[in-house]
Amino acid sequence: MATKNTSLPPGVEIFRSGKHTDDAGNVHVFPPAVIDEIAASYNPALRQAPLVVGHPAANLPAYGWVARAVAIDGELGRVLTMDSRDVEPAFAEMVRNKRFPKRSASFYPPEHPSNPTPGKWYLRHVGFLGAQPPAVAGLKDIQFSEQTDAGVVCFSESPAGNHPSQEITMDEETKKRLEEAEQAAAAAKKAQADAEAESKRAKEQLAQFAEQQREQRHAAHVEFCEAAVKGAKLKPTKKAAAVAVLDLLGDAQAVEFAEGDTTTKVSPVDFVKGLISDAASAVQFGEFAPGGEGKAAKDMSDAELDKAARDYAGKHNVSYAEALGKVATFTA
Repeated sequence: MATKNTSLPPGVEIFRSGKHTDDAGNVHVFPPAVIDEIAASYNPALRQAPLVVGHPAANLPAYGWVARAVAIDGELGRVLTMDSRDVEPAFAEMVRNKRFPKRSASFYPPEHPSNPTPGKWYLRHVGFLGAQPPAVAGLKDIQFSEQTDAGVVCFSESPAGNHPSQEITMDEETKKRLEEAEQAAAAAKKAQADAEAESKRAKEQLAQFAEQQREQRHAAHVEFCEAAVKGAKLKPTKKAAAVAVLDLLGDAQAVEFAEGDTTTKVSPVDFVKGLISDAASAVQFGEFAPGGEGKAAKDMSDAELDKAARDYAGKHNVSYAEALGKVATFTA
């Protein structure tokens, strides 16, 4: 003959965090931290909580005992669960057959004189609701009382088939509000992600446009400096430096200066270009009179020619172009 499995499974949920109305109509709020505290403070060595039917005043008869209480995360908040021991086989069989579809808990409030942990809520018993107690030989008949022990707090759920209690209705409303809040949070998160993605795309486009503008300006600066070299306004050895300076000034803001009663506004790039365009010829082509003081230009490097002209211009206080004519001779 097969032996029936009469034990109760571990982790039976008996209470949860939130706002609850007790059997006397009083409203209590149990934050998640209090659920954790109830689980941590439960100690069968101090006072063990029995498994009972309904909410009997004297906690009798006991059909088993709470071995330990554990707090876990649930869908609607922090949940208080229990592991049981020494469960009456007939009672365990009725629970397994779903004869008791609801469970509720009774607690000693922090200030109750019978509370073994003053200052904290303490589990008094776990009541099973929804059926008549099992007829077990040797057990006393269950004794129901219209009033529980003075000061204890009991939370009951409606048995199967009855209308939902205020607590169940509140649970449904709370669940709905949580779902709506989660949907709103998900929508807000998506909107923020979309905004961040759009901002990133805009920054990338701006950076790409700025790079294109820099490339176009650089090409224009190279073209300008090459024309200045051909027009003898800029020495070939100075072309790369001139391009670099124009590139550096490309992003600079325009400057304003006064000329008499007139205020002139010009960009640094245009100003430097003007200086180059207005400069005297850096190299003078054609025949120079024989007997000049300088060497033949063809026999000098650009660096030597440039240094000689600068030294002469500084020493004799003449222009760079005049100094070139003094330090070298040129032929077309």
